[in-house]
Amino acid sequence: MTLKYVLPVIALAASAVVSAEEYQLFTGVSADHIRVSGDNETNWSLDGTYFFDKKVTLGPLDQFEYINKVTNVSAAYRDDNNVWAIGGEYFAQNGLVVSAAHSRVSGNYANQIGLGYLVSENFIIRAQAIKPKDTSAAYQFSASYNYQLQGNDYVGFTAYTDDEFDFYGISSKYFAGLNDGRYIAVGVTLADNDGRSYWATEADYYFNAMTSVGVSYDKVDNYSLNAKHFFNRSWALEAGFGSNADSSGYKVYSVGVIGQF
Repeated sequence: MTLKYVLPVIALAASAVVSAEEYQLFTGVSADHIRVSGDNETNWSLDGTYFFDKKVTLGPLDQFEYINKVTNVSAAYRDDNNVWAIGGEYFAQNGLVVSAAHSRVSGNYANQIGLGYLVSENFIIRAQAIKPKDTSAAYQFSASYNYQLQGNDYVGFTAYTDDEFDFYGISSKYFAGLNDGRYIAVGVTLADNDGRSYWATEADYYFNAMTSVGVSYDKVDNYSLNAKHFFNRSWALEAGFGSNADSSGYKVYSVGVIGQF
């Protein structure tokens, strides 16, 4: 589930979960109410991912290992512009990784295939070819590395580029457990797209395994605030607010329901 433009609306108290939880199916439905200079629009989205083996939490119910190593299939739909996508990844025992995806936006489509290799439990390399409708294929390459710290704590890095180095970048995520069942997750992205630099950062603070708040900010002054609370091991509610520091007429109010099984 990606970080959305969201604001803390609720932060309910909950007891910390001591033991790790295991999940295979992740689903979500969300609504984004967008206001731009007096105009209003509400967009709905639905997504789901099924893993063919169990994913184990790192403490918080929405935090898992940095490098996924489990075969999966996924699907997503968004009602604005009739956007939908399906895809999947297959992890072979010899370390080979094969992926494929198909997406459509307002009648246009794109196909994607990928090949990768899991060098070790903490290092994976990938190559992908993306072929939009009526356009030549584009090629992308990436490498991800997980540096394991004490316990479940880690620092993860991903570097990526296209075949002509027109765009490239690096992202990093730090996850750590704090005292008394609290946690923190911080992410940073640095990128260059055809000579235009970009950066973004986000952070989430977990009061316990079930309740968190977060913020995000980027170079062009987009920001968001969010909150998420799991009522039990399977169901969560997230809500929030997003805007731009230089454009007071742009606002996004979001709410979503998440199911994990």
